[in-house]
Amino acid sequence: MPKVDKNIAQVGDATLEGGPISFPKDYANWKRKCLSLKGGAIGVLRGNLYSAVREHAINVRPASDNDGNTGSYLELAKLNSIMVSRKNGIFFEQDYEDFEAIEADIRDLLDHPTLNPQNIMFSIPSKYNKKTGAYPKGIDMEPIYGHYLDEYFKTKHKDDLQGRTYNSTWSNKEKNTATPPIYQALVGGELVPMGLLEVLEKAQEELENREFKLTIDTAKPAKYLMAIPDFKREVGKAISSSRVGDEVSVSKVMSKLINRDFKSNTDAKTKKLLARYAGRKNIAGDFVSFRIVLTPAKTRKIIKDYYDSTGTGTKRRTLTKSWRDMLVV
Repeated sequence: MPKVDKNIAQVGDATLEGGPISFPKDYANWKRKCLSLKGGAIGVLRGNLYSAVREHAINVRPASDNDGNTGSYLELAKLNSIMVSRKNGIFFEQDYEDFEAIEADIRDLLDHPTLNPQNIMFSIPSKYNKKTGAYPKGIDMEPIYGHYLDEYFKTKHKDDLQGRTYNSTWSNKEKNTATPPIYQALVGGELVPMGLLEVLEKAQEELENREFKLTIDTAKPAKYLMAIPDFKREVGKAISSSRVGDEVSVSKVMSKLINRDFKSNTDAKTKKLLARYAGRKNIAGDFVSFRIVLTPAKTRKIIKDYYDSTGTGTKRRTLTKSWRDMLVV
């Protein structure tokens, strides 16, 4: 599936442009597909595959019943809440941790000897009439795993299936072999091409590799940006090359900085610094560059911040002029 277009969101005092991600669309497709597989299509009388996953899968638990307050019900509710509330495409480190935790729960479930949907056990007679499903009293019963609607059930209830589909791959006499609908919803299969596990893996990978460009439009002090080497270096170069005699032309400095992308460090301190302009803490991804929307007043402030950062903000400059006296339009 192709990646979605880049996300552009207005957040705080900035515009945040994130690289393309596709997992939200994959999740929406997964949920839509699961909701569309109803009743007979998954071999049951009522409900759909999404409700089946919500009530009987994901979380390793001592019983399959789910009252809506524990286990899978809450896991899917949390996942759905995250996806619905991130319409602007901006996800957070906590979201990543939640995706990671739900993935771990699914893997724990799949590793469980009996709760893995492949290994849900049902009993069928070892021998039965292939036309009617009848079997002698006292016949030995044997286990079958995955889905109750197997060849025996189909034979015995052929006149009362009520639209329920039978698929020979949904059950098997061997453990870890069957591919019932709930299992396919988790790991993918013929019914659900991309399972929830793959969606969660993809979400984590895309958030780990996500990069942002920030456009800052604020009257807040830019002095914090002086801690970013590329920005401070380029401001210094713009000032040095914008001198008119012993004065500095604000308009020239502005022309050299406007619409410029400045490289950002990817360390935690710089990320936190830039996130404050976006008004969002703990964004999942790295800020790789930023630019500033400039006006003459903001440019003057940046020049002041630069001189302050170099320790010359309060000192006299050439010809006994302070930095403020040196600025010209």
